[in-house]
Amino acid sequence: MSQPAIEGRLHPITPLRRSWAVLAALAALAYQLRDLVSFRPSTEISTDTIALPLWAACTAAALIVTGIVGLFTAAWRHSHYILDGNVLEYRSGLLFKVRRHCELDHVQSVDIMRPFLGRLIGICTLRIVMPGTAMTLSYLTLNQARALKARILAEDTVEDRLYQVKTKDLILALLLDLSTNLWSLVIVTGAVFPYVLSGELFTLSTLIAFAPKVWKLTGKRLFVYNGWSVTRTADGAYRTDYGMFDTRQYTYQDSRITFIELHQPLLWRRFDWVEVRAAVAGAAKPGILIPVCPRVVAEKMVLHLLGPGAVRHLNNPLPAPPVARKATPLHKALGYRLSNGYFTAWNGFFLRNVTTVCPVQRVQSVSTRQGPWQRRLGLASVYANVPGGGSVPAAHRAMGEAADLAGCLYQASMDEAEHLRKTTDAET
Repeated sequence: MSQPAIEGRLHPITPLRRSWAVLAALAALAYQLRDLVSFRPSTEISTDTIALPLWAACTAAALIVTGIVGLFTAAWRHSHYILDGNVLEYRSGLLFKVRRHCELDHVQSVDIMRPFLGRLIGICTLRIVMPGTAMTLSYLTLNQARALKARILAEDTVEDRLYQVKTKDLILALLLDLSTNLWSLVIVTGAVFPYVLSGELFTLSTLIAFAPKVWKLTGKRLFVYNGWSVTRTADGAYRTDYGMFDTRQYTYQDSRITFIELHQPLLWRRFDWVEVRAAVAGAAKPGILIPVCPRVVAEKMVLHLLGPGAVRHLNNPLPAPPVARKATPLHKALGYRLSNGYFTAWNGFFLRNVTTVCPVQRVQSVSTRQGPWQRRLGLASVYANVPGGGSVPAAHRAMGEAADLAGCLYQASMDEAEHLRKTTDAET
């Protein structure tokens, strides 16, 4: 039985929200030209100034504001969305008509974003992500957005919260992050230390140059990551909710996850904390699944998203050959493991270790690369390429080992694809 169509317009406050930028630009222009207009009688002003009655200026300003808001209101009245069957259609435009179609089978995720001011008046933005593009509906009521999201993803109301980041752990993790400490050292060296030597206050002015970077690494990340939680929805997807003032959501479909990365900075190892990132097919780079959590929680997320076999692949790597120490001083951090349908690679450097686990059925192609210095040492790197442009590298392996690994990895991916095809045909 088909469900009834869902249709409607955006929130009535949308034209006001979209017209404020134009009004602000005109207000700034009027302020810049304030010396060219005077509200005093023409006999009391210079010849370079235009005399304009106050009532005329107020009338002109009111007409301009009314005209701009009216134009955006007319455009809002011509905007309309309808979700009927398997297609979401959005029509907009006053002079130039625009019609966008979104087939629900191609939807990767549906996210609800609630900026701080929007939360105060009960509006939000709905973002539908598809391969290579996205459709945004701004602005909707929270009930409208939730109804559309539930219909698009065929969600039930039953949800299971898997983990929520503790605020104290988040603050401590940001303070122990290597980037924060390095920039703190730069500030002390470039600003505070010269002030101690000279005693001149102007030497502290260099702090202004470092302020944006320090804010991005500490305060901004604290506001963005605050309240971070991971929830499993009824349809098997995994939703992240985060933000102190501007709350946002991102939904990961486990069928589209290509690999998972576990990042561990140097100063986090004492607490055995890691950052979990998940790469999605079609995304430019891996997204943050959990900004900081104990390794036990990270292994639980790997278990949920990739299966129990992936958890066993997070240990016991095959180390790089001894000759790799001539190619990189960090050869002890390199390794890989290929078995039971999973390919895991260890890389990174002394200050941050990265473990990447990838199901071989997600591997799209396998490539072998060899630089000039690697060729001299008899080494090569093997890359498992996944949909969307990402890759999982096994760096600095011996030539024979690299050739065997590339062949085994390619054959394993073909075997998994054939097994998946047979399973699908048997079910149908």
